[in-house]
Parts: sequence; structure tokens; C-alpha cells
Amino acid sequence: MLATIKDVAKRAGLSQATVSRALNKSGYVSQETLARVEQAAAELGYQPNWMARGLHGKSSNLIGLLVPEVMSLYDNSVIQYMTEKLHAHNYGLMLCIHNERADLDLKYLQLLHEKRVAGIIYTHPLNGDNSELVHQLAEHLPIIELNRRREAGLLDAVLADNIQGARQITRYLLGLGHRRIALIMGEDELTTGQNRLHGYQLALTEAGLPADRRLIRIGSFSRQHGEAAMHDLLDEDVAPTAILAGSNRILMGVLKTLTARNIHIPVDLSVAAFNDTEWLQIWNPPITTVDIAVEEMAHWAVDLLLKRISVPDVKPTPREYLLGTSLIIRESCRAV
Repeated sequence: MLATIKDVAKRAGLSQATVSRALNKSGYVSQETLARVEQAAAELGYQPNWMARGLHGKSSNLIGLLVPEVMSLYDNSVIQYMTEKLHAHNYGLMLCIHNERADLDLKYLQLLHEKRVAGIIYTHPLNGDNSELVHQLAEHLPIIELNRRREAGLLDAVLADNIQGARQITRYLLGLGHRRIALIMGEDELTTGQNRLHGYQLALTEAGLPADRRLIRIGSFSRQHGEAAMHDLLDEDVAPTAILAGSNRILMGVLKTLTARNIHIPVDLSVAAFNDTEWLQIWNPPITTVDIAVEEMAHWAVDLLLKRISVPDVKPTPREYLLGTSLIIRESCRAV
């Protein structure tokens, strides 16, 4: 992964603002400070020129779509809608898939900039953080955060109401009589994880129940975390009666552990998840889930991006569009 200004600042023991002034030759810095910055940049292999390479010439008629994957959330219908809507406005779509990897995400951000795209619809990777570069890019072209964000109020965003979604599915499990509901979640640097945790805790509080930290497992948004956390929860003195998996990758790990330990859903344990995908529908038994309106989010994101492109000289206040979720009840949960 390429070094960032943040990395150089940490190595040099200076603020990011000071490092930025030194690297960009803007504003005063002492010769001693400049030497420290240049040494740190050289040690890290920092490359400061990639941003400048895409600033010459007019924007292309391309829109970048940088997302984690296509086969689950961003399926063919979503991609087709975006392609057709953009084509009607004389724009083409450049699809980039980072597979939740920050290193690929960084390379694609650089590529999209060098291709002089007119705008980007962007979903942050779950693992790693390139938001510093995203914000640098946003100084030169419109960027819409789709489904995930790291910090509110900096960029336009189209998001699912994850607080309400987590509250809704937790209340459903409570209504079935469950009191030991475990949550397996990824790192809470993204507002997605923060809001799902908050919604889960909110539902428990409304039911007069404490949020038992022993039932909450925070790690990475990965199959490996789901697998390990599920083993850990099953080994508790008092095991949970229901599991809420914070992502589809986490759910894969949960299901692998339950299969390995011969635990049957929902007879032995109820299981619910977030984000409906086709494989949740055909799993045996089909998995209960909170679905986010991905197609509707895509519609809003494209419309907002085209609006921003149409007024390039205006720097608007970032907007946030929060879309509702829906509970899809299947056969993976039972009353206790």
C-alpha cells in the first residue's frame, strides 16, 4: 500500500498540515522541518505527484463506480440501472472493484483520477482507510459516498438507516422470546458498524435489557472473524439463543462454525443477518435478514452526482440521504 501524508507525518513526528505545506511548497516551514519531512517521505516511498497528474485538461465523460463487489449487493440490475441512466446523460460508467482491500481501493482512486472522471460513486472498503485521498479528490470532482461513510458531513452520502434496521431485527428476535442475542460485528470505524451496534443496543434498552458485552464480538468484517467469534460464543458458560451477523462475510463464518459443530438452525440456534442476497434466500434454511434498498440508493446516488456535475463552480453543503430498511422474515429464527 502506498504511503499517505498521514504516514509521513507520523514518521516525521509532525502535523499533517505541516507535512502538506512542506511537500507542496506552500507556506513557510524551516529547513530543519523540510529535511525531516523529505527524509520520512523517502523512507516510506511516498509519491506526492499522483494527484497532480489528473489535474490537466478537461474532465472525461466517464463516471467512476468504486465498490467492494458485484455479485451480492451491487448486482447486475444495479449496474445496469446506473449504466443506462448515465448513458442517457452522455456519460459512461467505469466499474472498479476493490474487494474490501485498501491497497486496491487506493490504486483505483488514483486510476479514476488519472482518467479524469467527471465524478465518483464510492463505497469505502471495510478493511483499511483511504479517506484522506478521497477528500483530496473531492476538492476537484464530486464524490458520492454510497452505503458506507467514515465521517459525517464531509461528502454527499446516500445511506441505509442502519440504526433503524438493527433495532428492527433485534426487536423481532426479542419478540420471539430471545434474551441472549449475540451480535458479531466488524470494526466500528465505519458509521455502518457504529449505527448497527447502536440500533442493537437501543432495542435491548427499550426492552429493559442490558447490553451484555459478553454477547458482542467486534472484529473485522470477514468470514474468519465470524467463524472465530461463533466458536467463542458457543463456548460461553451461557451460550446465546440467537445470533445477529453484521455482514454477509461474517455470516459465512458463522454458518461454517455451526455446520462444523453440528448445530442446526433454527432448532438449536436462531440466526439473522443484514443485507439480503440471493444465497441467503436459497440457504437451508433461508436466512431472516434486514434488507437495505440498494437499487433505491443507486438511483439517489446517480441523480445527486449528475446534479453536482451540472454546477461545477458551486461548492454545495454536503447532503445526506437516509433510506429505510425492510425486515425479511424467513425460516432461520424460532420462538423460545
